[in-house]
Amino acid sequence: MVIAAILAAGFLTVVALDRITLTSKVLTSPGATREIGPMLQVDPANAFSAEGHIEMVTVKSNLQPSVLELFGGWLDGSIKISERHEILGDRTVEQNRTLGQEQMARSLDIAARVALERIGYDVISEAGALVIQIVPDTPAFRTVDRGDVIIKAENTEVKTSRDLGELVRNKAPGDNFSFSVLQIDGTIREETVRLAERDGNAFLGVSISTYVEMDDLPFDIDFQVERVGGPSAGLSLTLALLERMLPGELLGGMQVVATGTVDPLGNVGAVGGVEQKSHAVMRNGADIFLVPARQVEEAEAVLGDIIQVIGVETLDQALSELSLLGGDLTGIQFDSQ
Repeated sequence: MVIAAILAAGFLTVVALDRITLTSKVLTSPGATREIGPMLQVDPANAFSAEGHIEMVTVKSNLQPSVLELFGGWLDGSIKISERHEILGDRTVEQNRTLGQEQMARSLDIAARVALERIGYDVISEAGALVIQIVPDTPAFRTVDRGDVIIKAENTEVKTSRDLGELVRNKAPGDNFSFSVLQIDGTIREETVRLAERDGNAFLGVSISTYVEMDDLPFDIDFQVERVGGPSAGLSLTLALLERMLPGELLGGMQVVATGTVDPLGNVGAVGGVEQKSHAVMRNGADIFLVPARQVEEAEAVLGDIIQVIGVETLDQALSELSLLGGDLTGIQFDSQ
């Protein structure tokens, strides 16, 4: 009777702890790997089949864990416990879900165009230097705003961030520097500043990236996925589209899992949850795991020698790595930059 009472009390305690939820913590745990091919819809006239397949990898976020789940998270090394504000910021759960869906839709939009560019379509146009940060107390301070696009400087057309950098480097500190700015409202204004000096070189005082305009797709591309959000499937989506739209074996018949954002210029960016994603990859298997270059150590700390982890900074680097492993790159045009 005593043992039965103790067991009953223990059971009731577990049930109670499972019903008490916390709103201050978030549990991030391994999700699953999912083959992208079956979820992609591409015009059949522009689609091919292949033996290899590319997979995305997800994490699970428990935004309102119970006390029992939190205790389990402390005991499970594959689960990360975070403060709620670190994950949601000031967003509600519904706002966070909407943001994730928007990020996923934009990832597909960019991935489709980046993939199409690599097989010869012209759907991304470099159109200027986008101002993303401004250094205080420099010539640019109070002259340009974040979101401005510099489209011409010193009577020379500016197509990329590199173009603007070269034009500034060709000047001397103290020289006047004239440029045209495309504003967010679509109007253009003219500015002239006197360049400052930094490390002996002329200095404008802006942090920039290449601004691109994305044209309409030549045919329909869609991605049907539920309950998955965020931008981290960019690299896997791009590779899956290339595999679908090329007749050769881009993946060389391999099972490839990839994570990483992709911007319109093909740069691969860091993502969250790499440790948890690595656990998911280990549980589900893969030939290789492509990750952003700066996050290789995170993945290798989990996977060790079980699965080969390859870090990449660009889509072109990912394609080159696939080629070294037997992938067929026939039909792919590499970025000349």
